[in-house]
Amino acid sequence: MVRRKRKSRKIVFLLIFILAILFAQPAWHIFQLRSAQDRFDLSQVNTELTWLKLKSPWLNKIPLIRDSAIWLDLNQGKDLSDQDILIQQDDKHRFWLMQVKLQKNKIDEASQVLAGVSSASIQNLGQGLIDLVQEKYDVSYQKLNAVSDLKLSKEEKILKALALSHCCLSQGNEAEALKEWDKAHNMAPQHPLVLEEEFDLALIHTDWQKAEQLVSQLELLPGNASNLNFQTKKALLCLALGKTTQWEDILQNLNETPEGKPYQSYLLGIKLYQAGDWKTSQVKFKEALTGQISAAVRQDANKALEQVNERLNAEAQLQKY
Repeated sequence: MVRRKRKSRKIVFLLIFILAILFAQPAWHIFQLRSAQDRFDLSQVNTELTWLKLKSPWLNKIPLIRDSAIWLDLNQGKDLSDQDILIQQDDKHRFWLMQVKLQKNKIDEASQVLAGVSSASIQNLGQGLIDLVQEKYDVSYQKLNAVSDLKLSKEEKILKALALSHCCLSQGNEAEALKEWDKAHNMAPQHPLVLEEEFDLALIHTDWQKAEQLVSQLELLPGNASNLNFQTKKALLCLALGKTTQWEDILQNLNETPEGKPYQSYLLGIKLYQAGDWKTSQVKFKEALTGQISAAVRQDANKALEQVNERLNAEAQLQKY
């Protein structure tokens, strides 16, 4: 009887030992995945998810792993369906979906998704982001500034700081914009949106050297090779630096897909505007605005079109005399 108990214990210990070996490696990679996601290291997140998919495919159905894969796709700018994102009816997934709707400038749909969020803090944060896209900078700033950081996740805090930076920049308060950007940068220097905002600031300040350095960093991020918004900004930098070959290559790539054509029209409008061809640039900006473009590019195209219209109207008035 004693021998049987000892034998049973040995079998149990052996099974525990085998299970520990089997789970040790996946557990280590899950830890590395969470750590990389907290740092917003997209390349490392991609590496860990690839390992788990190949070596431990049975783990892919665990919510933690599944959500990390969605998070990576969203940060890489991949076009996911509503069903792909909203696999769970909770505030986190709804807030993700709302952000995607905003990026596509589908404001009404974003508002509908936000209405299903239960957290008041995320509701206010989301509404602040919607107001920002609608260029209601004062309203957006007040709404965002009233949201307590204590009730937000790290990523939500970063989004809040970057949105406040956008508001301040649009209001001409560059000092406050940099202060808010610094908050986001201190929390997550590798976050794609933090780097993208820094790139935007470099373009605004015509700091071409800094912009070139940031382009080199951003190009290494998974997904940016097909990210139309990033490629458009890169093209603007090439135009400013006189890099004709790279400029033409980007425009050609944009022209090869229906999604890229409106971005190409916007870029051509900018070049024609700089050349003083107001009439043709007006046509190109209108073409861009009839297409599906990001909220940021749409905002800039609208401003450029307003300036073109003002110049054309001024010319028309002068011709009367």
